[in-house]
Amino acid sequence: MKNYLLLLLLAPLFTIAQTKKNGTIYVEHPGIELVKEFDKAFTSGDVEKLKTLVTEDFRYYNGLSTNFYSNNGGNVNQLLNNVSYWNNQLDDFSIESRGSAYPDAFEFKGDVIWIYTYDILSGYDKENGFKIKTPYDRSILLNKEGNKIHRIIESFNQAHIEKYNNSFKTVENGKIYRDHPYIGVVRKIMAHFEQGNIDRMYDDYLPNARLFDINLPFGESMSIEEHKKTIQNLYDAFEVVSVNESGYPDLMQYNGDGISLISWWVIILKNKISKEEIKVYLHNDLTLNDEGKVMRSVDYYNGALLN
Repeated sequence: MKNYLLLLLLAPLFTIAQTKKNGTIYVEHPGIELVKEFDKAFTSGDVEKLKTLVTEDFRYYNGLSTNFYSNNGGNVNQLLNNVSYWNNQLDDFSIESRGSAYPDAFEFKGDVIWIYTYDILSGYDKENGFKIKTPYDRSILLNKEGNKIHRIIESFNQAHIEKYNNSFKTVENGKIYRDHPYIGVVRKIMAHFEQGNIDRMYDDYLPNARLFDINLPFGESMSIEEHKKTIQNLYDAFEVVSVNESGYPDLMQYNGDGISLISWWVIILKNKISKEEIKVYLHNDLTLNDEGKVMRSVDYYNGALLN
């Protein structure tokens, strides 16, 4: 009975919530056209036009910033400087709607109008060819008259922009070793290949390693067992005369995770039927784990020589 009475007492709490309209959402609105006009002027570098589209006390903010208390935003002059920079720096500079996402106009009570855009900002840097392509979402507040832009809060892929900014700097990403204990991994592979020891070639491979060949269709790879059959087919058609390093194998240990072992080889094969010798230039790229085991292998060579 007590539980029943409690339910009766709580019941009104679950029926109090009601819907209350606070404005209207528009997919077509003069404010949306104003923003499109702003974007056109922005991407064409028309600073004089932009001056007429924003208020004198205009400000814009990074919506992903965590600096809540001292973020005064950028003013009109900083906006115009940005416009000049992007237009001088980028080819094919554009701001376009992202997929099927429409700009929306929110007209709240009290004549407060916000425009929300969901765009892609893109372009190619003229100096180094860096391709910028980032989602670019904005919350845009209009003035009371609805004919100028008062505030912009913008959000974009900060990691992508940081990578772009770093493209003008010299930034180390690890170390390159000419000599390293793990370099022996690829030398053992090639030594066993030259000696005809197929099984021993994969001693340092992880069981689930994938092997790629530039002559395969894009994206396809082989398991160890599939690769063994490919090597056996090569042995059936050719005698391995010699395998020689061409320059040094290099081991690249990247900051964070990742070890890449790259090497260059000259392989001389003799066709068992024609007795003709051919020279194959091979570039191999191994991805190793921290224990020096092969997770991934990629071979680059002219496969037409083996036909």
